[in-house]
Parts: sequence; structure tokens; C-alpha cells
Amino acid sequence: HSTHKSVKSMRSTRAEETPVSKLRPKAPMICHSSDTVLGVSQMLASKRGDAAIITDSSGGLAGIITDTDVTRRVVAKKLPPSSTRVSDVMTANPTCVSSSDSATDALVTMVENRFRHLPVTDDNGSIVGILDIAKCLNDAITKLEKQKDKSSSAAEDAVKQMASLQGAGGAQAAALQQLLGPLLSQAFGGQSSPTLRTILAGKLSTIASPGTNLQEVGSMMAEARKAALVVDNGKLIGIFGFKDMMSRAIAKELPLELTSVSSVMTPNPESVSPDTTVLEALQIMHDNRFLTLPVCEDNGLVLGVVDVMDCVYASGGADGWRSIFASAMECDDITDTASVHSTHKSVKSVKSMKSTTRAVKMADTTVLKLRPKAP
Repeated sequence: HSTHKSVKSMRSTRAEETPVSKLRPKAPMICHSSDTVLGVSQMLASKRGDAAIITDSSGGLAGIITDTDVTRRVVAKKLPPSSTRVSDVMTANPTCVSSSDSATDALVTMVENRFRHLPVTDDNGSIVGILDIAKCLNDAITKLEKQKDKSSSAAEDAVKQMASLQGAGGAQAAALQQLLGPLLSQAFGGQSSPTLRTILAGKLSTIASPGTNLQEVGSMMAEARKAALVVDNGKLIGIFGFKDMMSRAIAKELPLELTSVSSVMTPNPESVSPDTTVLEALQIMHDNRFLTLPVCEDNGLVLGVVDVMDCVYASGGADGWRSIFASAMECDDITDTASVHSTHKSVKSVKSMKSTTRAVKMADTTVLKLRPKAP
């Protein structure tokens, strides 16, 4: 597999650093390069996955295809899923990482290159797993939360530190300040966190009416690289993402030009205010296992949608995230014997992450920003 770019070849790996295997990569969902897009979509839908590793005739890594690729390279280009080979639309020779490489280096590589997924190989080049940046970010925040619980006095100091640095009002960002306060001020130079209004400025809109067909919606999503927001009479009534397109439309062979988005959307999604900071949005997505967040004004006007990677990018450069991830690695309580094979069954799928809403552990003002849907 000499043609594959490896994180190890891009950066020197220090032996003392936590290896990628400790990140507990997901078990890979593997397909053959001769499989059709329809077949791969159906396999991923049945397993609630969002990315497949593609192998060649010798069993080596040939490429990767994601739910986003299905919309951008198949739906938007009006290719027939049942007769289009996955090898024609996959990302060939993707960057990959060895399970023995530095975990922090792997995560920073994903941030720097906006990779949502990164294949993991063993030292012989065989595929043993796949990293998902959203899962890794959630895991890192969870570890830091546990660490915070162990040192409440340090957390109180962090609140004061971040409140003075960011001018944040008391309880508004208290939960996040306690969690990431000293880390973020150090990692990002004490800069105040931008709001969602700032990062949505100038971005393409992905607003569709309920009757818009999936072919049109797919083209719009592909151009903006964003989920579609379904708006009726100025009110947000649904959201339709790349995984939905693959699992609810392509895998079920729905006629795209004859299917309205309202029939397959997720109705009544939660939304947040555009004045929510990027770091608050990351915390909300972590607490509720969301991958995307619609953004609406107080009067209901729909502004757009942000995803995990938008927030990661807007909250600081790769060097800042390097220190965040490294700190999470330091408080890692997973045993050294943990392996991809022994742990992958316990890892939640993205679908269960998105649909499972835990009790929100935010300060009251931040919970209000979540805009609970009408009963």
C-alpha cells in the first residue's frame, strides 16, 4: 500500500504518545470496488453507517465513500445508483493512519484537512478500523468532563479565567468554561469564541420548501455541502441530511424527481440562536449527539445550518485543537490492552448518536438557546 498517504509519513511519531488504537476506531464497513452505489448504500443503511472502505481485487485499500459522496457525486450528477460502480465515485487512495501512530497527530490531520473519516490500518497495511472526527470529538469532551468532575476547584478557577478573557456573562457559558476554560484560553490565545451568525455569513443557503423534490434538494446540498433545511411559511419544519439521502432515498430506490423532501425529512428539529457561540454549539452537539444544528433568529427566521466541522474550524486552528486533544489523551482511562476488535461493538453508530437525546447538562440560559420544539 505504498501509494497511500500515511499520517506517520507526514509527521514524526513520538513513542510516548498515545496511539491511534486508544481512540477505539469504529469497525470498518467494507465493500468491493466492483459493487454498485445502490448496493453500498443499502449495506450502509442496514448497518446505520455513513462511510464504507472500498477494497480492490487483492483485498487492499482502494478508496472510501461516504454519505456525502453519494449526494455530491451520484445524486447531483444524476448517475443511476443501480448501475454506477462505487469505484467510479469513491475517493481513491485516501490518507490513512496506522493504529500505532500518534492519536493526536491523527486527529489534527483530520482537522487540518477537514476529513470527517480516516481509515486505520495495522502495521501490515490491512484495514482494521475507521476514525470518525465527530465521535473522537465527543469522546474527547467526555474525557475532559470526567477530569473536570475530579477537580472542581480547578474548574471554578477556569470559569473566572474564561469569564475575564471572553467577557462571557456568568452562567451563560459556565458549563463550557468549566470544562475547557484553561485549555481553550491557552490553545486559542484567549480569543473570544465567534458566534454562529459570524460563521454563517456569506455561506450558501440550503433552504427548501416542503414540496421540493429530492433531485433539486440533492443538487443544492451538493453545492453548499450542507444538509437541507425544510421551511414552510417562514418556519423551520424539518431537516434532511446526507445520511438521510443515502439511507432513506437511494437505498430504498425512491424516484428522486417524484419524491418531495417533506416525505423523508426529519421533522421539527431543534434549533439554536445565531448568537450562540461556536464553543456553546459544540457543547450542545456533544450533549445531544447532534451532528448538525439549524440556526434561527428569535422571530423564527431561518439563517442556515452548521455542523461539527464548521464549529471545530471556527473555534481555532489545528494547533489549538492539538492541545485540546492531547489534554484529553492525558486523562484517558482506557486500558492499554483495549483494541479495535474488543471494543467496536460498544461504539454507538452515528444514527444512534443523532437520534438519542440525553438530558442536557447546560446552564439554564444555554438550554433556552436550544429552542425546544413545540409540544
